[in-house]
Amino acid sequence: MSQTLAFRPRQDSLPTEEGSWYGNTKSFELRILDGENEVREALRLRGRAYKAIGYDIDPVDGEYTDRFDSLPTTVLLGAYDQDRLVGCVRLCFAQPHQPLSTLPCAPYYPALKEIHRQQSHGLVEISRLSIEPSLSNISYRTTLYAFLVRASLTAALAAGVSMLLVATRPDWVRFYHYMLGFRQIGEPALYPPGDFKITLLGGSLEQARMRQRLQNRFFKITPEEIASMKGAIMSALHRTHPHTPSKVAV
Repeated sequence: MSQTLAFRPRQDSLPTEEGSWYGNTKSFELRILDGENEVREALRLRGRAYKAIGYDIDPVDGEYTDRFDSLPTTVLLGAYDQDRLVGCVRLCFAQPHQPLSTLPCAPYYPALKEIHRQQSHGLVEISRLSIEPSLSNISYRTTLYAFLVRASLTAALAAGVSMLLVATRPDWVRFYHYMLGFRQIGEPALYPPGDFKITLLGGSLEQARMRQRLQNRFFKITPEEIASMKGAIMSALHRTHPHTPSKVAV
């Protein structure tokens, strides 16, 4: 069963214009997706989102998945608006004693090998960030995107990693550079699904936190949130993943 976390970004009410799903909610609800039904719902949302972007994928039963979704080093986070899943993101961890094979980006960005050797507290890759495509309100979508990024940073703090990696489309590079101070790693590559070249960005956790404080109070993360996330993350990383994909996407 999914775990709901103590996680409340400081934000005012969301916009109520036409196209917003629920409009006047003051925060999304964050959950670690641990139950089979919740995981499948997230994979179906990912499938819809990726098809809407223009990826040429063939989801099985609407689910877009790969082998990394079922690794014990992977955690899925979901954002809910009045109990309806509206966004999700995948976190893949690689501790110093673990091989890079737990990170989906590793085969596509050779420069990552040297970075991994230099890290004393491990890495986390943030990827597959997906937002329900039927949400057309731009302000709502932007707030939701930032919410999921903030949740990923909280998870990184809770897990004690020293560096964050983000595999993202070129149109989001400026966001991560400005808000978190991330820098490009290697050259853009055909990260799966492989229809477009994807940029890999990276930055230290401390650097990201410093930039957050300077840029936006939305990213201020409280000790309560970190403690709540830590308990959930540790539990999730020591479980046997309940979801076994019926077909592995490549």
